[in-house]
Amino acid sequence: MKMKLAVLFSAPFLMAASGTALAQEYPTKNIQIIVPYSAGGGGDTVARIIADRLSDELGRQINVVNREGAGGEIGIAEIARSQADGYTLGVFGYPDNFVLENTRDTSFDSDSFEYLAAFDDMPMGIFSSPGSDLDTLDAVRSYGEENPGAIVIGESGALGLLNILAFSEELGIDTTPIRYSGGGELMNALLGNHIDLASTSSMSHDPITDAGGTPIGFAAAERMEMFPDVPTFKEQGVDLEMGVSRVMVAPAGLPDDVRDILTAALDEISTNEAMIENFRSASIPYRYLNADEASDMVERSNSVLSPVIEENLEQFNGD
Repeated sequence: MKMKLAVLFSAPFLMAASGTALAQEYPTKNIQIIVPYSAGGGGDTVARIIADRLSDELGRQINVVNREGAGGEIGIAEIARSQADGYTLGVFGYPDNFVLENTRDTSFDSDSFEYLAAFDDMPMGIFSSPGSDLDTLDAVRSYGEENPGAIVIGESGALGLLNILAFSEELGIDTTPIRYSGGGELMNALLGNHIDLASTSSMSHDPITDAGGTPIGFAAAERMEMFPDVPTFKEQGVDLEMGVSRVMVAPAGLPDDVRDILTAALDEISTNEAMIENFRSASIPYRYLNADEASDMVERSNSVLSPVIEENLEQFNGD
């Protein structure tokens, strides 16, 4: 009888232990993070900084894989169609995915991803070329009013174009956007005085100013601690906030236990001082949002961006 009772009592214990073991199995192999941009850019830099710390936390190697092309669409589509098992993740600059899905016939939409975290808050800016007379907001506005369409503003992606459209609309002027294939080409065009202005992120501040260019303003809620001398557009009477936030995502349908392990690991490394210093060294303003906060940020931003995109859809279609 005692033996039978022992067997009866041991069965649920074994089942519970087995369930605990199953929950703790992830990850059992290496993980890859897909970055839909070329190596060396902001999104790639963020992914590699995070991968190093997350690898230590999870005890598995994490490989960053670049899948650049089509303004990020190729890599983002690959993330969306990957198996939702926690072994393929993605890091990209929001709102690239939202702009793409609302301006192209993409294979992904807002429901294709689960947002696990966000890591930075990098406002977009408008920069003038070296020696340009258009080195203040007032100068840009005055010249634009007198010469409709004459100001040429370069950009290298959907968010850059969106920033130009919102900037021009807020100033009440017509400008001429021009697309470059990447940030390096855009930088060469600005610093070579082939264009009047560039729409790019605050990460471009140092190389532009070192070459004699001028930041006209950042589309931020308040001045950046990293660049305290650069005014926001709001300070200058222009109601414009726009920026990029690198987010880590998983394909939709991620199992709850895997999601919990990933988000707990990301929360754990979020205060790592060495990692935060890596962000500072790369001139990337660190701002961590957990899974719920990142999802809320995306939802709010989507509602703000939607009407701007809809009103200027022909500009994106003409890209």
